[in-house]
Amino acid sequence: MDRSVFVEALSQLKELAAMQGNMITSEQLEEQLSVLSLDKEQKSLVLQYLKDARIGVDEPANPDDYVTGEDRHYLDMYLQELKELPPCPSGRKEALLLSAMAGEKDVLGELIQAFLPQVVDIAKLYVGQGVLLEDLIGEGNVALATLMDMLGSQESAAEAEEMIAQMIMKAMEELICENNDEQGELEEILEKANHILEKANALSEELLRKVTLQEVSEQTGYSVDEIGEILKITGWKIEVIDL
Repeated sequence: MDRSVFVEALSQLKELAAMQGNMITSEQLEEQLSVLSLDKEQKSLVLQYLKDARIGVDEPANPDDYVTGEDRHYLDMYLQELKELPPCPSGRKEALLLSAMAGEKDVLGELIQAFLPQVVDIAKLYVGQGVLLEDLIGEGNVALATLMDMLGSQESAAEAEEMIAQMIMKAMEELICENNDEQGELEEILEKANHILEKANALSEELLRKVTLQEVSEQTGYSVDEIGEILKITGWKIEVIDL
């Protein structure tokens, strides 16, 4: 099975679910995965993926069940703020989309407001993946604002709404990836700092004096410049190294 095709199929299922209230039907699931020729175990893994992504099959999952602690506190306050905005019936949203697609700039502010609740619903799908709900919503709102100039390329209001949902999801997923990359880099730096500290302390005890960067370099295999950079990032806290 081609991994890229499999990943693309899962991505399309997620996008479809976002347009349908965090759910897909059994028929949609079978249709999307029919080209993959999955065995029973692989299908079970797909169902687990959907569950982890807060996507229900034949009935919507409730992403609110996963919002707790600091995220819950922020969500309650933010939803209260949204309640103060004028409601936007679905027919009005479609009219706003068509106007924006026709190049009418004066409707963009109201259109953005109409999509703010949907940004919240999408953000709930990504709770628990290392990024605060507040940051997910903020990133989604920024993406929403920047998308307004792209609506003219869509052929219908439905296509425009689907494009908006997809791009909001993409923005949130990229934020999560960036955060995970940064977290991984931080963990690597801390691991190296601990290794440097361990070797520097052991060598200092052996030599009964402070040790040099060059000596620590020989013990750890890290270059003098790399050790210096790590010490700088961690605040020069290794006192047994003579700087």
